Amino acid sequence: MRIGHGHKRLYDFARAGMILNKLQVHDHWTRQQLEELQRRQLRSLVDHAVSHSQFYRDLYRDVDTGRGLVLQDLPVITKAVVMENFDRLVTDPRLRLSDLEAHIGQLTRDEYYLGEYQVLTTAGSSGLRGVFVFNRREWSTVLAAAFRVGIMMGLSLRFPKRWKVSWIGTDTPMHVSARISESSDIGQIRTQRLLVTSPLEQMVDELNLFQPESLFTYPSIASLLAIEQLEGRLHIHPQVVETGAEVRTEQMEQNIRRAWSVAPFNVYGTTEGGPCNVDCSYHRGIHVFEDLVLMEVVDERNQAVPDGLPGSKVLITNLFNFTQPLIRYEVTDMLTISPEPCPCGRPFRLISKIEGRSDDVVYLPGNQGRTVPVHPIHFHEAVGEIQEINEFRFVHEDNVIRISLVLRGGTSQEEVRERLTSNLTARLESLGAICPNIDIRFLDGIERNPKTMGKLKLVESKRGEHNAAKKAEE
Repeated sequence: MRIGHGHKRLYDFARAGMILNKLQVHDHWTRQQLEELQRRQLRSLVDHAVSHSQFYRDLYRDVDTGRGLVLQDLPVITKAVVMENFDRLVTDPRLRLSDLEAHIGQLTRDEYYLGEYQVLTTAGSSGLRGVFVFNRREWSTVLAAAFRVGIMMGLSLRFPKRWKVSWIGTDTPMHVSARISESSDIGQIRTQRLLVTSPLEQMVDELNLFQPESLFTYPSIASLLAIEQLEGRLHIHPQVVETGAEVRTEQMEQNIRRAWSVAPFNVYGTTEGGPCNVDCSYHRGIHVFEDLVLMEVVDERNQAVPDGLPGSKVLITNLFNFTQPLIRYEVTDMLTISPEPCPCGRPFRLISKIEGRSDDVVYLPGNQGRTVPVHPIHFHEAVGEIQEINEFRFVHEDNVIRISLVLRGGTSQEEVRERLTSNLTARLESLGAICPNIDIRFLDGIERNPKTMGKLKLVESKRGEHNAAKKAEE
């Protein structure tokens, strides 16, 4: 069985290389060529979904999916809808959610389900865990997208001196980042895997021993390690730093640049669509790999938002997953698409800003009697003005904002308390909000929950039902 699994991994890896070669040709296409490919892929995807998925047959019963197919005419689906209709949505009748859940529960590495499917889950940080499945060719496409990300960061294969890469993340094989790392590890690079939930001191010691040339991790972890470097405890010299899976604040990016004199790359990906977005060496924004995924930035009513303006959410259409078609699938990330193309000449649009999720917006009472939505960026910027803060987290509860802080050594807690309270109060009042009580706690470190893949949610409201009701009133 192990031999069979190993052969499949090698074959899928090799096929990923062939898919990558085809994808790289698209980098030199015109925008018109790219859009024609998108139309063909969407046509094939919708036809397959209608033919093989009872869910989509029912969903599109009153929709014209003929030759005049228009993406925006198709209904939007959510993670809740996908999970509620899982068995009817997938196009292989052998796939049953209960069986896949059992398979996930016993995973130890990148085992195939039924010998031909990779099954992944989302972290569930939004309150609902999703299950997503790819056949072997589709999984090769996910790997090809990951290889493409590496090449755009300058990590082409190198022999005999292989790249030394430190990867700091979750060890659960259910998550896409861990699974990609496992499936693509056939000895072409030297990989050090560290747990994001490990003590910082342990990470520092192991990184000092390994001396990576490339560092891949969450931005909050990269920022902490950068501070360790600046303060003389970490001594590494990565040529490439890549962050993803969390919001990267301006302060985090500044720390990374100061510590290692490199511009960090920013990967934006989803379990549903794969690692299909990264910036190039120009660092003008994150390229959307639009030959693999369609991305619509929309407002709360699913209407398109003009380039240059932030949206409330994103609608993703995965163009290569025919096993579990996701067409106009809602993701609550708040993105801005740049109105300008990248100087590199690729035909793909650029994400100029990632500002967290719309369900991270905090709703506060206003001084005019109306509820005021407060974007997470206001909390990030209030903290960013205070250099002495290493880590932070905001949690909004009834009439109080609880703030957890980790400070640099020798910093006055009272001074930071006073400055942050003043900064945050001024920002909230300038928005017309009534500032609630502020409770600041100083910690040695902020604990990361393994159940959510160790991701750190910087701003969280624990008044979800109340917020949703207020939002609906507006």
